[in-house]
Amino acid sequence: FKSATEVYEQAIHCAVAGGIGKVWLEYAKFLEERERPKTAQNIYIKALVGDKDGNGPAVNKEEDKALLWNEFLRMIQTTRKNPNLTLKELKTSVEAEVGRKVTPSDSALAAPEVVASMSTDANDAVENTRPVKRSRWNKKEPEETVTISPSNIDTAANVLFTASKTMPPDIETLWYARDGGSQPTPPEPSLFSASPPKLGDPSGKDLVGNETALQLLRMMVAKTSDGKCLGSALLELCEACWMMMALKEEEVAKSHMNLERKLVADLEALEANLDARASVAGGALRAVQQANEHERNQFHTQATAQKEQLTASSAWEFRKLLYSQQVLLSSVKLPGFNGPTVDSTTIEYQSKVCSVMHSAFYLRSRVGESSHMTMLTKQIKNLETIIATAIKVEPTPHFPVQFQQPMPPPMYSVPPPVFPAPPQMLPQMPRPPTYSQQ
Repeated sequence: FKSATEVYEQAIHCAVAGGIGKVWLEYAKFLEERERPKTAQNIYIKALVGDKDGNGPAVNKEEDKALLWNEFLRMIQTTRKNPNLTLKELKTSVEAEVGRKVTPSDSALAAPEVVASMSTDANDAVENTRPVKRSRWNKKEPEETVTISPSNIDTAANVLFTASKTMPPDIETLWYARDGGSQPTPPEPSLFSASPPKLGDPSGKDLVGNETALQLLRMMVAKTSDGKCLGSALLELCEACWMMMALKEEEVAKSHMNLERKLVADLEALEANLDARASVAGGALRAVQQANEHERNQFHTQATAQKEQLTASSAWEFRKLLYSQQVLLSSVKLPGFNGPTVDSTTIEYQSKVCSVMHSAFYLRSRVGESSHMTMLTKQIKNLETIIATAIKVEPTPHFPVQFQQPMPPPMYSVPPPVFPAPPQMLPQMPRPPTYSQQ
């Protein structure tokens, strides 16, 4: 919830998407679905009227305003359950709360006049009231459906673009914590390599395992109700992420090349100036040489600092690119992607998933969609057979370590055999010497 709220907040404050009524509507519906009607009400008021700080309405298009007023009334009707107030009374309550005149909207006046009280007590009571859930067994009630229109697609694209454009501060903090006191480096490994990877198996099971490989293959062959291939859109998105990586690498390489050329030209100009100074030094040649050496060392120090600064800047560019790629691939629920992260283990696994996708969109461009789909279908059947016939190994339970008393020695029902001891040899005392009498 927190991450989604941050994304919507960035979207409504964006200079491009902030004036689109659909963005505010999606944000308000998101809050309403999560039982936060008071916060959703504030979003509607900011979009239609403004706030107490003097800021005017965020949405100025009359069509968007009419849509927001209608949805605002629908939310009031659902949550307050009080159809006694009119639309005019709702606007009067909004004016009293914000302190600003509500601009009339002809299309909004045609909305159903079913509203509720805007009092604080009613709002507080609704915050703790759960909406009535519809029984799944009542088949007479129509099921809610989602209608996809070009405007909805544009709204979702604007929100996604805003979310992937700027790295949030919490992700930057995680990168700083990962760097410690060392120089920042680009994320390793990158999600996409320059050339397509060589896979031992076209399904990619040797990289990501059987279950994930099967899930990826099913996503690549998925189709819509009218027979269009969703996998093609997924592969095009992965190819776009790969192109983003290629363009960023080319941009960084040009930046380093331009800096190197500039430093070489500046060094040549400096050496020419130092040689000219030394040629007219005369008796002060030794002092001039020392000054020249000092300036030369200072130039090399500055050049090293500029290279390090460019390297650090390039590393952060690659990190921002990784964040954008993670947001885009998480939006399509690609396995391994669950929002932005800086964890090295997760990034390594995501790189393996992207290697499978890289191989897939490269192969599809070479052999065509029909041949590629036929191959993927066969791979799916093979993986399903492998998974179905695989022997499931029960995990070994891990018990906590307990300190036990030492075990007593084993007791035998039959006494152990007794072997006779070796005979003991008595020590022989040396005989005393005999002396002859003379």
